Amino acid sequence: MAIQFTGLSNQGNINKSERFQKDDVAGRTPEKQDTIQSGGTLAEDTVKLSGTAQTLQSQQSKISDLPEVDMDKVEQIKNAIAAGEYKIDTQKLASNMASMDSLF
Repeated sequence: MAIQFTGLSNQGNINKSERFQKDDVAGRTPEKQDTIQSGGTLAEDTVKLSGTAQTLQSQQSKISDLPEVDMDKVEQIKNAIAAGEYKIDTQKLASNMASMDSLF
């Protein structure tokens, strides 16, 4: 990706890796020089996820595969309401509302 600055100097266009390489070479110690690959470009960074992050990532992929709405459950509730068999436990409802209120 080229970065273009017009009117600032006579350097011309410098891409990101060239800029890092030019900025870094002057102050580079011998220990740091082995991070530059033989072609003169910087070595790529690597990322290693922790065990917790890996677990969260796998759980996220499982969740994304699930449908947003459990249609079987919706049908059961619809049928129960239509038949007049759907009962609401008001104590449980009130308890759940109170516990949700404590989150905020």
